[in-house]
Amino acid sequence: MTSNWVTTGLSTVVILVASAIHGIAGFGFAQVSMGLMPLFRSPSSASIIFTATAVVSNARVWWSVREAFDWEKWIVPVGGLVVGMPLGIYVFSQFNKAQMRVAIGAVLVLAVIIVGATQQLDVVTDWIEEMDYRPGKIVGATAGLLAGIFGGSVAVPGPPMIVYGAFMSASGFWSDEEMKATFTAFFGTLMLYRLGSLTYTGAVTTPLMIEAAIAVPMVFLGAWVGVYIFDHIPERIFQWVVLALLTVNAFVLLFTAVPEL
Repeated sequence: MTSNWVTTGLSTVVILVASAIHGIAGFGFAQVSMGLMPLFRSPSSASIIFTATAVVSNARVWWSVREAFDWEKWIVPVGGLVVGMPLGIYVFSQFNKAQMRVAIGAVLVLAVIIVGATQQLDVVTDWIEEMDYRPGKIVGATAGLLAGIFGGSVAVPGPPMIVYGAFMSASGFWSDEEMKATFTAFFGTLMLYRLGSLTYTGAVTTPLMIEAAIAVPMVFLGAWVGVYIFDHIPERIFQWVVLALLTVNAFVLLFTAVPEL
């Protein structure tokens, strides 16, 4: 019982840290949560606790930008998500612990590369703007499909949507607030869909939902801490530090799990 409470406590701290980092850097809730929790608990249980708290986190952010929400922008990737999520859930059900940790580590590396390139490197953002390319509905639906597969399998759905959003923003089709509203609505829908799907398959248990409920207040506390810290540190430097730490985290997952395959 003691070890269970220790695991619950550590998971709660991870959600607090992940929410604070997200409040400062503008990314990292999924990456930090799913990067750290599988180090001390099963990846599948970690993904369920994260999924439940991510529904709340996305709803909280979406509410702050709800006036910028346009359902027509949201429905395009959701069309792909409807198909992608069942595929991701199937992959999730086939993973053993080591395989899932490797998959999480690989997706984290991909996420670091994409976030670093599209949000931190001026040469990449300038190139995207110069291309003046606006993705069509098929590309948007494909991004939603891939996000559904990533989200369903390892609960880290960001990479495809980040690329899609980078081009939509650079083309002037999405303002910053519209992108935030669309992303949080999409990821909130994705996580709610994932939680419902895993509940249907029996993967969601009462003890895990109790753990998630204990962690939910940390979503709000972490966001408050993040906003407070945001005003006291250089944002760009902090973002690079987060990306570096996520890279280390990803390779720790990979190097500790690969020998178990």
